[in-house]
Amino acid sequence: MSSMGYKGFTLIELIIVVSIVSTLLVLTLPSYQRQLINTRRSMGVAELLDVVIRQEQYFIDYKQYAETLSSLGFLTSPYAISPDGEAVSVLAESRVYLIDLTTSEYGYTLYAVPQLSQVEDRLCGTLSLNSLGIKSATGDGPTSLCW
Repeated sequence: MSSMGYKGFTLIELIIVVSIVSTLLVLTLPSYQRQLINTRRSMGVAELLDVVIRQEQYFIDYKQYAETLSSLGFLTSPYAISPDGEAVSVLAESRVYLIDLTTSEYGYTLYAVPQLSQVEDRLCGTLSLNSLGIKSATGDGPTSLCW
């Protein structure tokens, strides 16, 4: 018999590689998804803080709080944000939070309501921030982890 060099992979080698890759995927995918949720939550928090700044500037200028987000310079009230923090349509497929505002005679409350894939954030759920600076979250986890 002549010694011919075979090129390629055996079936066993291919099975081993596929099993290693699938094991790594199973171990890392949940962590990756949690990180995506946390990053999107940070975008929601940052957006609420931006609206607070605009609301306080509006109060300085007009001696009252704005009753709509449109009064603060946003295109719609409520409006949605994408994972990049950009304002998008409330019906956009890329929305992760719906930003809304409620007002009372002496104050306001801002809400970041999770949308689409962000609904999986059961730790924090809907984030809210009022004119007194009180932060809250409707999720199962402590508010301090959400803010």
